[in-house]
Amino acid sequence: MNYNAKFSKYLVAATAGLMCLSGCMTLSSQEKNLSDVIVPEVSLFADNLENRSLVENALVEYERVRQEHGNSLRINDVDLFYLEWGSSEGIPFIWSHGLSSRSFELVQVAEELVESGYRVIAIDSRGHGETIVSDHNFTLSHIADDINALMNELGIEKAVIGGLSLGGFVSTAFYEQYPDRALALVLEDGGSDHVQARLEKYFPQVQGLDISYGPDTSNTFLTQFDMFREMFELFQSMATNPIPQGAYPALASLITENEDGSFGYRYDGKKLWGDGSRAAFDPSKATELPLFHQSWRRTLPLETYRNLHVPMLIIDPTGDNLDLSAQNESLHRLHPELIEVIEYPDTPHAAHVYRPNWFVRDMKSLKEKLDGIVVE
Repeated sequence: MNYNAKFSKYLVAATAGLMCLSGCMTLSSQEKNLSDVIVPEVSLFADNLENRSLVENALVEYERVRQEHGNSLRINDVDLFYLEWGSSEGIPFIWSHGLSSRSFELVQVAEELVESGYRVIAIDSRGHGETIVSDHNFTLSHIADDINALMNELGIEKAVIGGLSLGGFVSTAFYEQYPDRALALVLEDGGSDHVQARLEKYFPQVQGLDISYGPDTSNTFLTQFDMFREMFELFQSMATNPIPQGAYPALASLITENEDGSFGYRYDGKKLWGDGSRAAFDPSKATELPLFHQSWRRTLPLETYRNLHVPMLIIDPTGDNLDLSAQNESLHRLHPELIEVIEYPDTPHAAHVYRPNWFVRDMKSLKEKLDGIVVE
């Protein structure tokens, strides 16, 4: 396998401002050319006894969490899978994952959040994980509708709504549709910027490049270990920090067994995001993309949050090349009394994965602000 070729493919995609896996890299607002992009080293996951044991333990932990915390409800003609921790006495906190990820990305912090007073619910969005769909003609707003319907089914009147990356945009879509059902918002490196404007800005720098992006969900492997190793190396190629072992069960949750006994990636990539063709990078061709991808580009947070009336926590990891500081500051200026922007230095895109203690700390602080709010 040519790992250098694979990594270079992801780096070029990242400079176009697209989301690969749960990582995302693009040029910062101060950077002027592609040579300024931070390039992490490719870290290989060796085939040895230690790593095989780690993968086996991750698979066991994934199954334990799934059995103890996994649920499914028929909602809006979809069987929505979700994980739940804590009791109905906690403040509801509903989490949406990043692109190509799933609910298990919150495993590292869920128990501590419960100890802090939250009732934690993490969903598999449509086309991800075990929320399987046959009709991919949906948008971020449809996922917001699913969250709203889930709240109805679980008897939750209001909740803290949050998410990572694409999940942040789901959270923004939820507030657009159901502002009175949000107790607060948590946007982790996503949901606070206008993607279409970012792509328009940098398209001239990448339009001549042969660009592709992943993950390639058509790849299959003979063993779960080989599939895990493939995913590990793709995720690691987009972060300068080592993937913590606490995140391994979340990686294991992305493995699915095919009918022929091979193993692949549990994600409807091309049907949701497109095939990596020029339309995915050319702002003028956005209408050629799947509807889901189009809705991500159309999100306009400054408009959605113009009348914000609940606390908002924006987590901004500064260890990737996705610089949202200007957009975050614009939002903060709109509502300085409600919006708090917290930077996580030397932290990759999936901030809570790499800095779980910081994330729990900041969620505790948010809860202190909410203690005076009565959840009906």
